[in-house]
Amino acid sequence: MSMLVVVLLCAVGVAGGYGLGRVVDGARSLLAGPESLPADKVAAPEPLDVGGPATTCRADDVELGLSASATTVTEGSPMSFMVRVTNVGRVPCLFDGAAASRAVTITDETGKEKVWSSADCVDGSRPLLLGPEGVDAGEVHWKSVQGCAKKAPAVGAGTYQATASLEDVPGATSEPVTFTVAAKAKPHSDDAKDTGDADDGTASGDAAKSDDKTGDEKVGDDAADAADRDAKDEGDEKAAADEKAATD
Repeated sequence: MSMLVVVLLCAVGVAGGYGLGRVVDGARSLLAGPESLPADKVAAPEPLDVGGPATTCRADDVELGLSASATTVTEGSPMSFMVRVTNVGRVPCLFDGAAASRAVTITDETGKEKVWSSADCVDGSRPLLLGPEGVDAGEVHWKSVQGCAKKAPAVGAGTYQATASLEDVPGATSEPVTFTVAAKAKPHSDDAKDTGDADDGTASGDAAKSDDKTGDEKVGDDAADAADRDAKDEGDEKAAADEKAATD
């Protein structure tokens, strides 16, 4: 059938004034079919076995995000951090989502000197299976102190950095978040002076009031003594009169 088509095309081409060579080339291109593709373009990509056993997340599979509740906090005041873990891979993977693994570490401004880490204060594990584009978020609280002891010293005023990481996923870390710890406000010297002046005025008023009270008490005592003397004189005069009348 193909040969018959070629013969007919050749006859038509020659009759139409085309050269025999051009007609033969056209027939060959028609019979050759579509251009063949390279083997790597033809092969389909290997399908993902999303139903198979999940593997441990790798650093390339997850993305860590970290945000702070405030950019400035007063010495000794608490603050919190939100840690978000996102699966940016193509298959589900496993990681430890407990607070001991989802660690927030506080360092000095240079990032070299460690001040505090949430991983040092808690323990336990919480295996999580995170699907593609899945997100798991958790909050970490910090009391602006050094270490985990109940009476741990408070950090001093200055600039610090916070970074999130996954203990069981080496290399998985967040971008650092910078924040400031401000010193506590101290009482103003003028306020202290005003308070002292007020205390002095109160003390002076109390002293004057005490003096007034003493004077009033003294006047009262003098009046009582005078009344006693008058009563005594009256008694003496009466006694003398009675004695004279008895003699008469």
